[in-house]
Amino acid sequence: MDIRKKCHPHLWLLTGTAEGHLFAKSLLKEGWKITVSVVSDRASIPYEKLNIEKILIGALLTEKEIRDVIIKARINQSEFNCVIDLTHPFATNITGAISKVCKELCQPFIRYERAIDNISNAFLIGKFSELKNYDLNNKSILLAVGVRHLQEALNSMENSGSNVYARVLANPESIRKTLSSSIPKENFAVLNPSVSSNGKIEKALVRKWNIDGVVCRQSGGMNEILWHRICLTMGINLWLLERPCKFKHFDSIDSYEKLIKRLNSINME
Repeated sequence: MDIRKKCHPHLWLLTGTAEGHLFAKSLLKEGWKITVSVVSDRASIPYEKLNIEKILIGALLTEKEIRDVIIKARINQSEFNCVIDLTHPFATNITGAISKVCKELCQPFIRYERAIDNISNAFLIGKFSELKNYDLNNKSILLAVGVRHLQEALNSMENSGSNVYARVLANPESIRKTLSSSIPKENFAVLNPSVSSNGKIEKALVRKWNIDGVVCRQSGGMNEILWHRICLTMGINLWLLERPCKFKHFDSIDSYEKLIKRLNSINME
């Protein structure tokens, strides 16, 4: 390894989870240079106060776009010691593209995968169509599945006899896609996960709509944990859409400590 790499180790973090900001902040304290990729201006806000080398804003849609970032960094003599995938567990397309490009370019790559908690008060479903196996007639069901999965979930519940509601994140894309879906306007609420308030707003929605059950994704984050707690304390059902297993063959890490250990092993090569 050349002396420049030893003095100025550089990481590219592709983020889409709350851990992205926490990891970036900790890595900066340990002397790493950080370039961060986020999908939107709103997602970039937490990073603006950090001493980041560069914040790349916008979804990376193709392998070429990922390849161009890595090659440009090498041309500018600021190549990445490692590319770290901190994207959402359900964002399988971007993970597949990143890993493929990194392999082609002999670029060290680490995938962070949230640990899966075995919480027993939830029904695990492999796909939304499995909701048909449950008696939802005259039940009020709240969807907290993300706007990309909203219409698919709605389609699966169309003939279930249930009253369907949705919690929608407060950003333009989510609101626009929700308005274009088949859910009635009076049946969705626009808000952001209120983890810091212990779910007071979510609990209020459950009471307002007399919710009998919630459907969310097995994302492993604070949002999933929040719904576990709400459903358990309020005595309602919880269905979890199983996390994709497309990348089980990856040698992923599930904690910051394991990330540092892996980075140190790469940095010694």
